[in-house]
Amino acid sequence: MRLWSSVLLAVVLIGAAWPADADEGPRADIAGGYSLIYDHDTRTTFEAGWFFSPALNITNRFAIAAELSGHYKSLTPSDSLRVHTFLGGPRFISGTGAARFYGEFLVGGAVFNGNSATDLCYLPAIGLDIGFNPRAAMRIGAGERFIQVAGGTTSKQFQFVAGLVFRFEK
Repeated sequence: MRLWSSVLLAVVLIGAAWPADADEGPRADIAGGYSLIYDHDTRTTFEAGWFFSPALNITNRFAIAAELSGHYKSLTPSDSLRVHTFLGGPRFISGTGAARFYGEFLVGGAVFNGNSATDLCYLPAIGLDIGFNPRAAMRIGAGERFIQVAGGTTSKQFQFVAGLVFRFEK
């Protein structure tokens, strides 16, 4: 239910902000910064995390995006949890001027604790880039990651990101 609410919210925000006369957007961007996840199944927050997200804008409103991320949780001095993901997919962009909303659906893999097995992961997410100038912005975003793990179960993790965006003009 939460997934469909998030998707519906993303569609409403993007549709409401879609301009009739769009300005020129960047050719590509690279974002990176802090990422936090909350695992619903284990009720564990991974406070230490990072994300890196390059995107190539096909048009002013559509991009192909990727995201690499790592999240870490120390349980004891000798035991810790690690989750790394690598995802890619479409990003839809809306807004003019300094504020640009986005909605994306990324698919790829997740690796737990350096395990050799890679699990299927998908991430519907929404966010906002607030520009400082034409070449730099701040990004905040959130999404729900679904990771299909061995045994047929699906792990659900809320993800929050905050970081900087560097834009490459056309």
